[in-house]
Amino acid sequence: MLAWLDLRNDLVFNKIPPAKYRYYLDSALAFGEQAAARLNGQDIRQLCAQHQIAIEIKKDDGLFFTVQFRAQFEYSEKLSRRKITLYQPSLESLLAGCASVGLVMSLDTIIDIHLAHEFFHFLEYQQRPVSASLEKVCNVAIGPFRRYSTVGATSEIAAHRFCQRFHQLDYYPSYYDFLWLAHSGKQTQWENERCFAEAWQEMLAFGLTPQADACL
Repeated sequence: MLAWLDLRNDLVFNKIPPAKYRYYLDSALAFGEQAAARLNGQDIRQLCAQHQIAIEIKKDDGLFFTVQFRAQFEYSEKLSRRKITLYQPSLESLLAGCASVGLVMSLDTIIDIHLAHEFFHFLEYQQRPVSASLEKVCNVAIGPFRRYSTVGATSEIAAHRFCQRFHQLDYYPSYYDFLWLAHSGKQTQWENERCFAEAWQEMLAFGLTPQADACL
């Protein structure tokens, strides 16, 4: 269900034929699962070190204009730059949101979760982005002219799944974001539950049987 919400928020979602919803969901989840299986049992910080990925934890809140970041990955082969920046106040806020419902984790665990997510994007840079590996969708059609676009959300879905499998999390990681939204007052718990219920009904309407651990 949460993976479905990621897909539904894609900029070209309305251009995806409903018959292809399952293809994009299953393919993205599979990419994440396969990558996690290849690295089973390894330590995420050691993996970053092995691949010369610098890790910096900043004390500022990661707010850029109206968007608040918890982590960012900078990559440039030309500049020999590989760096994950983590914003501690933002991560601590997420931690508080989880704790508010009795989901107790350490800051180190939250950091490792975000490192895994960004490390997956590094793997995409090294190989090929998930979105570029899947079929493109036609997002503009004017007479004989056609323009096609990748479904960017598939990379995020795969990264979330990789993170979930790599760290053996009970929840698809975007669930923590919903806890934070409720805890911070940006969204009520009732709004969260309504969002989940609507997503569930949408999936059933399209014949998409939700995978239990990609739900919550």
